[in-house]
Amino acid sequence: MCERAARLCRAGAHRLLREPPQQGRALGGLLRWVGARMGEPREPLAPAVPADPGPASPRGGTAVILDIFRRADKNDDGKLSLEEFQLFFADGVLSEKELEDLFHTIDSDNTNHVDTKELCDYFVDHMGDYEDVLASLETLNHSVLKAMGYTKKVYEGGSNVDQFVTRFLLKETANQIQSLLSSVESAVEAIEEQTSQLRQNHSKPSHGVAQTWYGSPTRASAPNHKLMAVEQGKGLPSATEDAKEEGLEAQISRLAELIGRLESKALWFDLQQRLSDEDGTNMHLQLVRQEMAVCPEQLSEFLDSLRPYLRGTAGARSCFHITAVRLSDGFTFVIYEFWETEEAWKRHLQSPVCKAFRHVKVDTLSQPEALSRISVPAVWCTVGRD
Repeated sequence: MCERAARLCRAGAHRLLREPPQQGRALGGLLRWVGARMGEPREPLAPAVPADPGPASPRGGTAVILDIFRRADKNDDGKLSLEEFQLFFADGVLSEKELEDLFHTIDSDNTNHVDTKELCDYFVDHMGDYEDVLASLETLNHSVLKAMGYTKKVYEGGSNVDQFVTRFLLKETANQIQSLLSSVESAVEAIEEQTSQLRQNHSKPSHGVAQTWYGSPTRASAPNHKLMAVEQGKGLPSATEDAKEEGLEAQISRLAELIGRLESKALWFDLQQRLSDEDGTNMHLQLVRQEMAVCPEQLSEFLDSLRPYLRGTAGARSCFHITAVRLSDGFTFVIYEFWETEEAWKRHLQSPVCKAFRHVKVDTLSQPEALSRISVPAVWCTVGRD
């Protein structure tokens, strides 16, 4: 019995050794299938198609520059004429010819107009490190507007402590921005001073004629209807000023009447033919005339900028005199400036007070200002001579 069981066990063991297990047979079949597939001819794989990157995102700071240049487009036609271009970019450094050459460089399609996008693209290509600055200004502008909305919300429904914290953060934000602005303004002034020194005429201007400064007493008028420097006082009178300004208003009215008579005789168009120096001297002054038509809704902003411009310009060393006239329509202003030399006037165009006023004019005038400049004998502005 035991012997028979042992034979059966040995026979079963031999059978198992001769037959592969089911799992081994399945694995062998899988390997044979893979080998057969690898041996079959295969089509080349198609090259991977790169994902469409889509339209390129605009450069940083583009929105700020485009917004600035839109202000130069006074008639909102989407393009700048040469006159608008020169008015917006005149800084006393580049000459009119250089500005005209730059205009035609940007005007690549030779249409005699530069659209604001084309102008923006030109400056974006030359931004350098200012790209990050202007991009940050875009972000800052958005963040400040968002913060102002939050401030309003807190002050409408927040607690006293919430209002205190918001008030503190708002003041500190203003201080930080002002500190940064002061640094930038210092850099601007340094550049302007350096530019002025490079372009300054090294010969000292003559001081043979007594100077009249803004705010000095009014001098007597000279005969023969010659244009005199008339005292302006403390700026243009507004409708809200009290009776103590009536004397000043009367002076300005008399000056406006005098200028009206002179202009009616075409003095401004024929003056070059009338120039004569009765005293035999050669000193002349540069008379600069600016006529500006102000948008009625922007009148208050214009006047707020005009007054500091008059005060600041009158304090310039080379400014012989400055006065302004408000014409009868109430929205047209004429500024007369007397400068010792043409170079002095060009340096004045680079000054912060002039640039600030120029930017306000871009926003408040209904059309580009009319600017004219002529040379007049200094004796025309000299009174009380024997």
